[in-house]
Amino acid sequence: MRLLSVLFLSVLLSACAQRAGPAAWPAHLPPQSHFLRVYAADIPNQALQTRQQYLEWVLRFYEGSEFMALGWNAIAESVLVDLPAPDHAALSRQLRALGQAISGEWAKDNQVRRIDTAMLSLWGGVMQADFTREYRVAAVAMIRQDVAELLSARLSPEHVDEQRYTLALGVSLEP
Repeated sequence: MRLLSVLFLSVLLSACAQRAGPAAWPAHLPPQSHFLRVYAADIPNQALQTRQQYLEWVLRFYEGSEFMALGWNAIAESVLVDLPAPDHAALSRQLRALGQAISGEWAKDNQVRRIDTAMLSLWGGVMQADFTREYRVAAVAMIRQDVAELLSARLSPEHVDEQRYTLALGVSLEP
């Protein structure tokens, strides 16, 4: 009887843990509803990836993972670290929107996404290549433009490379 009770309790706890997914969405991230809309709008991706898999990749984007030591939240904080209040507020809003756009696409299955992990690494390096205020604002603006063009298919992924940013922003991305 005791074994049956333990088994029953284990099944109940397992069911609760599975139902806790949406309710357990971290408060420091953009609303889960945004990502659910992005997922629902991409029928080809749904054939390759479950909603749960997609949301797990979104979490990895923001919090970091084995693929990205620093997640988006840490990178964004490093970009904002010493900016005066007006600049901080404006760039913070831009980084929030940029993070949503990038993560919504990057979290999709490799076969359908337009933004890959190499781009994430490149953009992280671009945003941290020079800590002058002017550079950080220009770097975020260029990445925002490139992301918009990637998502609308006006920019081909193979054109997103280190040379593009080195030439446009005038800094070397080499360590």
